[in-house]
Amino acid sequence: MRRYLFFMLPALLLAGAGCDDDNETDLSLISEIDKQFILAATGDALFQVNAGQVATSGTTIKGIQDYGEEMTKSHTQAGQELQKLAADRHVQIPTTLSDDRQQQLDSLSMYTDENLDTLYLNQMVVAQQRVIRTLEIETTNGNDIELKQWASDRLPIVRQFAERARTMRDSLVTPDPQKK
Repeated sequence: MRRYLFFMLPALLLAGAGCDDDNETDLSLISEIDKQFILAATGDALFQVNAGQVATSGTTIKGIQDYGEEMTKSHTQAGQELQKLAADRHVQIPTTLSDDRQQQLDSLSMYTDENLDTLYLNQMVVAQQRVIRTLEIETTNGNDIELKQWASDRLPIVRQFAERARTMRDSLVTPDPQKK
């Protein structure tokens, strides 16, 4: 019996030592929902950076130009944060826009003046709603704690951007009663 314990003790210690590694998260093992979140979020960030640049240089209203600058700055930062999160998880992220987003950007680039103002704000309302849905899905269904926290932290910022875009868009379509 003593000899049996003598051989079992080292085996149990080695087995226990091997279990310690289970507490460390292998970031290269990422769920499909978390991977899709990273891809969608980086694609949206890239689009909003580019659309913000178009708006900054081509809109006629200072408030929309400022909003475009904020989109460019905020989504550049978000994109950099997502790049790091993706790299830690060995996820290849897009460096160019998807065909759909490129078409949206191309249509935006074709307009100037008031037409650009309206189209840009319409696109931003839709884009921000898409980003909000993406973030909400990750915070609810994601498996990666760090990604869920990032999405949760980003959500109030994007909601604020969405509200501002809606307010500016609505002010363009609602006639000013004092101008009559």
